[in-house]
Amino acid sequence: MKNGKVLILSEKFGTGHEMAAASILKGIKKISPNTEVTIINFFQYFQPYFSRMTLNLYLKALDFRPEIWGYFYERERNKKRATISKKMIQMGASSMLKRMIEREKPDVIVCTHPFPCCVASRLKRRGMYFALAAAITDFDVHGFWINEGIDAYLVAHEIMIESMMKFGVNADKIFATGIPIDPNFDDFKGKVLAKEILGFDKDLPVVLMAGGGLGISGIDMRLIETLAGEPLQLAVICGKNKAARRRLEELARQNGFENAKIYGFVENMWDFMEAADLMISKAGGLTMAEALARELPIIIYNPLPGQEERNARFLLRNGAARYARDREILIRMVKDMLSDEKKLRYIKFRGSKLKKTASARKAAEIVLELIEKNVAGWCHGIRKTERS
Repeated sequence: MKNGKVLILSEKFGTGHEMAAASILKGIKKISPNTEVTIINFFQYFQPYFSRMTLNLYLKALDFRPEIWGYFYERERNKKRATISKKMIQMGASSMLKRMIEREKPDVIVCTHPFPCCVASRLKRRGMYFALAAAITDFDVHGFWINEGIDAYLVAHEIMIESMMKFGVNADKIFATGIPIDPNFDDFKGKVLAKEILGFDKDLPVVLMAGGGLGISGIDMRLIETLAGEPLQLAVICGKNKAARRRLEELARQNGFENAKIYGFVENMWDFMEAADLMISKAGGLTMAEALARELPIIIYNPLPGQEERNARFLLRNGAARYARDREILIRMVKDMLSDEKKLRYIKFRGSKLKKTASARKAAEIVLELIEKNVAGWCHGIRKTERS
């Protein structure tokens, strides 16, 4: 088998895209250690100032007027033809990506964000020679992901295939690998040991509260105060939101909440999800895939408009989560679920029907197959002998 070279293009709009890229890299290296793999955050690499500015604008919009993002997401979602927004990104970034491809000379480009995906598609249509894969990091299909020249779509679940075919995607190019998550989510220690590793009492339930890697969340002080007064343990993950972490740590210190542990960004989320009995979270695609892999019951709270609301609908339709529309309902729901093992078991059961095992390995296998197909010319409608 040709070792080949893989270029993975990601973006910083939510850490899920970067984490999916890292998971694919791990999957490839486990199967084929000699395959060269490079991960690049596209706009951050070429335009770091522009990348920081747009990320800050994105976060401010989500903080003050999240419905603005939801409006743009829904407006572009079902467009089969390239919209003005997509054309602007393609034309504005093509020359930068072209130079990168000429330097890196990858056999396969894998995109874990739709922006570099649509740019790479344009370059491939214009004659550049590489295989192209799109790893969709949500349980919903957005029109920005659908582009000509993509040889493989890696998707969260088989349910997505029908909606992608409506965009005109050939079913043979769609692979329900699951959203690529870290291979550590496939290894289990057992709940008791996981609690001990993290310093939790094995006899009390653990409620995990996660706001995503960027720390965007509706989790607030009153919520923490109320739950900390219950016979349970809290693990609050603030991600990269340092201000929220400081406020919550001070709240826990002032009130003597010894059963509340506050964390920043954690590298071992698999341990926290195995130790937890229940999770309160937004509905980021990668976080939901991780929770499903751990068969962890989920209460969705304050999902962001757009992709997270779509992810929430997917899970709710399939009975794999519950939804709390406000703080009071959320508190009642936590108490009710922790006091009723049958309800927890039911959500676990429904989630087990959706979970995908070994998603990083399955994604890696498809990427490695594309190396062979690219060498043979199959990703360009020709045989290698016809190209030479």
